[in-house]
Amino acid sequence: MIKIFEYFLKKEIPVLMYHRLINNKDEIGKNTIYLNVDEFEKQLKYLKDNNYITITFKDLYKIPKKERKNKKYIILTFDDGYKDNYDLLFPLLKKYNMKAVIYMVSDEKYNKWDVEASGEKRFDLMSKNEMLEMYKSGLVEFGGHTLHHPKLDTLSEEEQRYEIEENKIYLEKTLGEKLYSFAYPYGIFNETSKKIVKELGFNYGIATDSGKFYIEDDLYQVRRIGIFSDITMSKFKRRVKGNYNLKYTR
Repeated sequence: MIKIFEYFLKKEIPVLMYHRLINNKDEIGKNTIYLNVDEFEKQLKYLKDNNYITITFKDLYKIPKKERKNKKYIILTFDDGYKDNYDLLFPLLKKYNMKAVIYMVSDEKYNKWDVEASGEKRFDLMSKNEMLEMYKSGLVEFGGHTLHHPKLDTLSEEEQRYEIEENKIYLEKTLGEKLYSFAYPYGIFNETSKKIVKELGFNYGIATDSGKFYIEDDLYQVRRIGIFSDITMSKFKRRVKGNYNLKYTR
């Protein structure tokens, strides 16, 4: 009974999920996966002022568990690799000396998956040189996110492996370093997806709100908290608390 009580009282490292940052209304698309850059800066300032320490999944893998207890660690993640991550996110990371993890689609130049599926506006992805500049700064870690952003559970095992492995090979060759984490596109996956991610040597598989509450409960289905255009500052403050959404754990 005591162990169960301690389990629910322990504080987890929040993993936040972003996609696009914008600085004018022309960049608003059909999907609400954007956040105004001014609001994002307020969030960074709040984290800084309240002694949060941004880390990457490589950092997490290397930090001994006993050293995590008294630190306010948090992980900021951005999916797809939009150009605005370079234009708007990167300057703020440098300004506040904070880190982020970007999950990069490697065989597309823009958000083709959304344009074709829903008629979304075209938004460019960052270039190879922009990716390298961010990586070399030491503030940005890149993770796998497939070649073309498919719904993995609609693919055969062979097709899934191709999408995940070829993306990993390209990014590791480009960056000259091992990838530590892979984010499932759309947060959609199956047990085959998880098996492949583990077999390919990733240390973490990153989900959306379907993951376990505590990272160590399932390293290949890590829960994230979505931060989008409708998130007020008061909601943001609640979401970065380590026990956010406890009643929804699975």
